[in-house]
Order: sequence, then C-alpha cells, then structure tokens
Amino acid sequence: MQGKPPLQNPFQHRLRLTHSLEQSKAQLQTVLPIASIAAADSSEPWWHHHDNPCIGALVIHASVLAPMRLATNMQNDLTVVVIYAGILNVEQGAWQLSCSHQELLILPGAAWRCESSSCSLVIIHLERERLQRVAIAMAEQRSLPEGWRQRLEPREPWQPDDSSASQALHASLREVLTMAGRLIEQNEALLEHLELDLLIYRLLVALVVPELRESDSLGRLRSRRREGGDRFEELIAYLEEHLHEPLSLHQLEAMSHYSRRALQYAFLERLGCSPTQWIRTMRLERARRWLQQPQPGETVTRIAQACGYRSMNLFSMDFQQRFHVKPSELLRESLGKQPPQRLPDPSSIPNQSTGLNQLEHLGP
Repeated sequence: MQGKPPLQNPFQHRLRLTHSLEQSKAQLQTVLPIASIAAADSSEPWWHHHDNPCIGALVIHASVLAPMRLATNMQNDLTVVVIYAGILNVEQGAWQLSCSHQELLILPGAAWRCESSSCSLVIIHLERERLQRVAIAMAEQRSLPEGWRQRLEPREPWQPDDSSASQALHASLREVLTMAGRLIEQNEALLEHLELDLLIYRLLVALVVPELRESDSLGRLRSRRREGGDRFEELIAYLEEHLHEPLSLHQLEAMSHYSRRALQYAFLERLGCSPTQWIRTMRLERARRWLQQPQPGETVTRIAQACGYRSMNLFSMDFQQRFHVKPSELLRESLGKQPPQRLPDPSSIPNQSTGLNQLEHLGP
C-alpha cells in the first residue's frame, strides 16, 4: 500500500505511511498502553498511515490502517475512539461491542482488545482528572454533583444514545476534529489559542452527563450553588480584602480550585475582563478614592503601595491611562480643597464598585 490513505480521516494530509508493526506500536503508544499489535492476516503486507497531532494540551492519534488485532494494558485514564470508516470489534472484560462507520466509543481504563477491518480512526486520550474539572466548571459547582462521578468514571464501554441531543453533540465533536485538521495545516500554535482541546472536553462531558443538556436539572444545580454560596463570589470577596497585597494567578487557582483557563473564562463570562485586568481596575479605583480624600501629609507613593502597587512608574502610567490625570495632580488638588481629615485605612473603605455589579468600572 503506497501513496495517500485509502480511507478518509480529518488529519488526512498529515498522515505518514509505515510498513513496520514496531513503528505502528510506538505511534499508538502516545495515546494507548499497547500490549501487542499484529496484522489480522499475517500473509498480507502491513500498512499504517498515522499521525499524532496535538490540539492544545490534548494528544490524539489519527490512523488509517490495515486489518489488525490489538491489545492494551490497564491505565488510569479514558480512551475515546472516533470511527470514520471500517468495523471495530472490541472486547473489554465481559463486554463485547461491534462499532462501525461514524460511531464513537468511550473505553474505561481496564485492559481491552479488538479486531478490525481496514479502518480510519481518531483516538483521544482523556485525562480523568481534567474531565472532572471541566464537568465541575460547566455545572458551576465546587465538587462533582451527586451521580456524575459514576458517569465520568465508567466501569464499562460507553456509546452515545440515539437521542437528537447526543447525536448533535457527537456530530459537533467530529466537526471540531475536522476544524483542527484544517487549522493544524496552517498554524499549529493557533489551536492552543482557540482552546479546541477544552471544547472537546466540554462536548464529551455534555455527551456523558445528560443533566447538562436539561435546563431543569441545571437550574436545580445553580439554585443549590446560590444557596450554598459560590466560590467565585468568595474569591472576589477575598480579592477585595487583599488588594494591597501581592496577588498572582497561581494564588487564585489554589484558592478557588479553578484551573487557569477556567479562571480566565469565569472572569470573562461574569465580569467581561481577565483576572489581572479586574485586580488592576479595583486597585486604581481604590487609589482614586484615597487620592480624592487624603489625610494631611499623604503621599502618592504611600497610597500606591497601600493599593498593591510596588512600582511608582507603573502606578502613574496606569492611573493616567484610566483617569487622564496624574495622581500627584489629583492629590495636590484634593489637599488644597479639603480640610484636614482622617480616613480609615484604604482596605476598610467600602468598595463602591464591587466588580460583580458595576461592570462599567472594569476597563479594558
């Protein structure tokens, strides 16, 4: 078998041909703990068109290959097999399934084996922990809702049902893989910026957890979230109390248990900006209020430091960009107009724009 792959695959133009079973095993090892692989008919020459493209942090394997017999070892994570052509007969424990053209199969971590005709596949390695984190973020919960863990950690092979919602999600997953196949030819780095890997995880979570497709179930989850308090609101409250301290994205991840991407998404969805933009805006608002109501002898340097700035140059530049006036000029004007008065520490000044309700103060 020479030339281009005989069956269609979303990564068609990247596939490379090998006639070595050892090389095929090495390529498949990127997504599967391969125990063995062999040609289904030893009298026929072996051929395998393959590639291991990366979609962001997601490693996948694309294959168009000859009839085969394959066996895997046990692993901790899940495997998704998207079939584009051919027939796959899979055996895992007591379960036996026959999957064919345009079907999808999710396999738990137990060892499995299969026999196939000539087939075209995309195999996705799903990290169990990331799948759970994505599900928690989609449900806007602090932990996995009751009953979801069993669905996200299946003990048996799983396929989508015939409902219109499941079929639409399955079709969307294929469209994302096709999109990735087109974009990777142009700019592989672009896939990471588009976060298609996160979209693939979300589509698979929505496939496995039907409650995410039902407005009533989601409504109940969100109601429980409101009753029990929301970790995002708790994070905002913490930030407002500690604006004078050094703050980093690493700290926010550790406090909120959001991943960095989920954190960025939560701020963008709720506040229309990134975490760093929101923190900068709140610090500048606090500094403005203090500069307008200063104590006698107050200095710009002390106010800037009390509002979390360690660089006077950066504070002056940010302040002028936001308010179109130098902080020193505002302080001088305020000291000249107002009688001496003592204000509380700036960290105790009520925040007039909480960030959750006053989006006009968020800035660029």
